Amino acid sequence: MMASALADPKLLLFIAGLLASTYVLSTSRSKAGVEGTVAALNGSLLFATVGLASAVWTWIIHNQLVMGDATEFCASEGIVQCGSVIGDPRYNNLFGVPWGVVGALAFTALLFLVLSIRMDVHAKWAESYTNYAWYAGLAGIPFLLYLVGVEAFAVHHICPFCTISHLSLVGFLGSVWLLKGRRENKNWY
Repeated sequence: MMASALADPKLLLFIAGLLASTYVLSTSRSKAGVEGTVAALNGSLLFATVGLASAVWTWIIHNQLVMGDATEFCASEGIVQCGSVIGDPRYNNLFGVPWGVVGALAFTALLFLVLSIRMDVHAKWAESYTNYAWYAGLAGIPFLLYLVGVEAFAVHHICPFCTISHLSLVGFLGSVWLLKGRRENKNWY
């Protein structure tokens, strides 16, 4: 059994991913033109990748819990733990689909949109894809708020891997907001 969720090497790796994403995104603010746009796109790609990886990891934990063996994947004691959050079938599903699968699909869509822009920042559709990424990310906020509410008020535990997914979405939205600002300020190219 894991002594502390905060000592989990996988969790530390995800936290490092969030920090790297934030750093890459922060470098975009000091760069003009396409160089800054690419840096902001790289930051959003990193946030989406960390979100995708953490969502998949929560799905792996869910599957292990269903099989009855998740002690090596998450802490089972304390306020910061994932077993009671991911393992509760009342809350860990959207129409029968585990939240890890929903998150993986959502982050895959976000990754596709931003990767498409990154591959051709000069494309005519890049502006509309930026808007699609913004609205798709915003569509995830009500689900994020619901899941945080479940953690805080229903199960009274915080799932650290879920929190990584939530922070990834917030970081992704921040990066797309910066991209939209670059468009509006004519600083895209």
